[in-house]
Amino acid sequence: AFSPCGQTLATGGGAFTVILWDAQTGKAELMLEKLTDWVTSVSFSADGARLASASDGGSIRVWDAITGALLRAIPDAHGSLVTWVQFAPTDGRRLASSGYDNTLKQWDINSGAMISSVEGDRFAVPSPDGRTIATAGGHCVANVLLFDAATGALRFRMVGHQDSLFSAALSPDGSMLAAGSFAGTCKVWDSS
Repeated sequence: AFSPCGQTLATGGGAFTVILWDAQTGKAELMLEKLTDWVTSVSFSADGARLASASDGGSIRVWDAITGALLRAIPDAHGSLVTWVQFAPTDGRRLASSGYDNTLKQWDINSGAMISSVEGDRFAVPSPDGRTIATAGGHCVANVLLFDAATGALRFRMVGHQDSLFSAALSPDGSMLAAGSFAGTCKVWDSS
């Protein structure tokens, strides 16, 4: 994930670390090592001050992106692999996540409390304006679900694929949604 200013790149993976890199020089600036599982997703807050990481062990952690201090740990956020984590683009207090438990959850970063949990899918992508989250994959169902990011309410179910989905993407203006399936097909919908 790139920081909002584009100067820092955060990476994670199988080495049980998150590394913050200078995006211009490629030099490692900070290494976050209080992890016990593979890092599956990272996300900066809108102001770039915090970084969230998700793991294959089901946990979410929130870090100070400047000092590397661990600010919040949610040890059993999904009970299994967390596939995606992202700060709400409108405020730095909420964090959304999805995982192999096929739920889409929202968290209060200050308290660590879960705000909402809805049946969704394994992979998620937010709309550019942050008002909608699309989920795909899991349940062996070939649907894309659109949720209201603030309330977690299901807005729309998009059908059309014949095989399980593994990815989804929204256009920059949020008007189109594409989803790819394990069958090698990609379908595009009007999501406005």
